Amino acid sequence: MPSSHTVTLRPAADTELANVEFTFGSSFPRPRERTIRQGYGFEIELPAVLDLLTAIDDGVLKAGDVKDLLQRVVGAMYEPADCWRYEDDEDKLAWCRRDGTCRTCDRHRSAFASSLAEAAERWRRWTLPEQYPYAAGNSKGLHEVGCPVLRRDMPQEFNPPAADDAEALRSFAHRKDAYDRSPRDLMPLSYHIPFVVMTTEETRAWMERNTGPRGGRYYHRCERCAPAP
Repeated sequence: MPSSHTVTLRPAADTELANVEFTFGSSFPRPRERTIRQGYGFEIELPAVLDLLTAIDDGVLKAGDVKDLLQRVVGAMYEPADCWRYEDDEDKLAWCRRDGTCRTCDRHRSAFASSLAEAAERWRRWTLPEQYPYAAGNSKGLHEVGCPVLRRDMPQEFNPPAADDAEALRSFAHRKDAYDRSPRDLMPLSYHIPFVVMTTEETRAWMERNTGPRGGRYYHRCERCAPAP
């Protein structure tokens, strides 16, 4: 999301421009593309620019001083404007591998741990078919756990990464943050369990939640195993 920021500029000892407005993230003009730390994506209010140019014309400031000042402002606003989100996905991945971690990983660390815990619980239930005889997938299909259709899509074994596995966290986090397609060379994440496995009582409650007020069903029963909780 674009963000607005107010900065007081002090280009010289006796010169101050109070409450100068900067924005970041609303415009990225291709003809002047460069790195974010070189000002790409930043905008400054025109009256402040005109005041700075006037000070240069009057000999109060030098153009190089103004340029250095604006570069320092960009550096100071990099964190508050959350510029990291706008960096190239491949660059962020390379920096993360170089440094061992990054703010993308920090942002998704909790979600990664939750995904591991959820997958582990789904697998535990999958190994106890007498207690958890039914399963539902993301497409709202209901099956018995012995159904060949369901077993075709379930993994044969469960080998999740450790919660502190940096490369697994990196693969999870950088997939989540990718703008378009995931960066290349990410480790495959194969621990996902595609079905929610349920007791008979949980299945009946799930069916009720997925039934409309007039009796219309938002789910479908597998025609092959014909589950009847």
